[in-house]
Amino acid sequence: MQKRSKPTVLHLSTLHRGDDSRMILKMAFTTALRYRTLALVTQQCLPNADLEYHFLPYHSSLIKRLGLVHPLALWKSLRLRPDIVHVHAPEALPIALVHHWLGATVIFDVYENMGKQLKGKQVNNNLLFRSFFKLFDHIARKKFHFIFAEDSYRESYSDLAKSSIVIHNFPDLTSIPVRQAHPEEPAFFYLGQLSKARCLDVMIEAAGLLRKDYPTFRWHIFGKVDFDLSSMEEIEQMPGYAEVKENLIFYGYTPAREAYQKGAECLAGIALLKPIGDFEGSYPTKIFEYMALGLPVITSNFPLYQSVVEHHSCGHCVNPTDAGALYESLKFFIENPNERTQMGERGKTAVQKHYNWAGEQQKLLAFYEKVIKEG
Repeated sequence: MQKRSKPTVLHLSTLHRGDDSRMILKMAFTTALRYRTLALVTQQCLPNADLEYHFLPYHSSLIKRLGLVHPLALWKSLRLRPDIVHVHAPEALPIALVHHWLGATVIFDVYENMGKQLKGKQVNNNLLFRSFFKLFDHIARKKFHFIFAEDSYRESYSDLAKSSIVIHNFPDLTSIPVRQAHPEEPAFFYLGQLSKARCLDVMIEAAGLLRKDYPTFRWHIFGKVDFDLSSMEEIEQMPGYAEVKENLIFYGYTPAREAYQKGAECLAGIALLKPIGDFEGSYPTKIFEYMALGLPVITSNFPLYQSVVEHHSCGHCVNPTDAGALYESLKFFIENPNERTQMGERGKTAVQKHYNWAGEQQKLLAFYEKVIKEG
């Protein structure tokens, strides 16, 4: 494939939306600073002058995506003739491989350790998908460059033939709103996928305990149902939900920047995960988003999380299966405004100094220059 003077970068996914926080608002917007940048994604979004968008239909079923979406993605991506294909979905690796055969450089962005995560997934977790992933993940290790979202992923990818780098999914501080005054009722914030693995059941139980002391509290919950829950109807059947349904406000999928506006009014942010898959070795992005908002954080008592939250004294680390511990932490932040404010300020300062996208952006651009030179 003939190279142009200014390389064309294609960010490719058969899963991600056109407003995805990591793929588009960070990765694609960053490469657009230096290269012609295209995005092939699912679902329409607002146009942006820095990107050239191309869209695919979305199907929740892997079989439908393989049969209907992937042929279209291959056809569209070949017509775009990219020099660099930055692939963000493991299932799109075969499409990236075709581009590699035609002379393009391929970067595989590993945003979750799929080899470990598959053990806990109930959707699209069958012999076909496991075999599919294992085969193309093996090929990718021999032919592609890699970007990892977490340092711990390197342990599972120690046999790479080409260069790699860790680019953390730290928050973009330019998207963080100013802290707002608290509403009269105590309010808490959750941003992320909804699942039992991410302690939704524990949160509901803790909410039942808190309601006895503060019957008018609110819990603002942003995110879509994830792999171990089939629908909101299943959430409504969880033990204790009926008693706290007036306190829990579910917004569904919401762009992060919109969710931040509500989060900026809350007392604390919750980022609990159970010890499943690769969770113990991966930072939840929302920890740093809460810190950037000036919110104290309630998260799991895993050593990796403690190394941030306890080191900077910006929240509580609790047993993620203990609803009573979560309740005590929620109650603490309602009843101790001075400590709450101080923790929030320490977290915000830590993000501004250490855990923000500006530093990762420079690493990404330097990695692209290295990849282009290596070919």
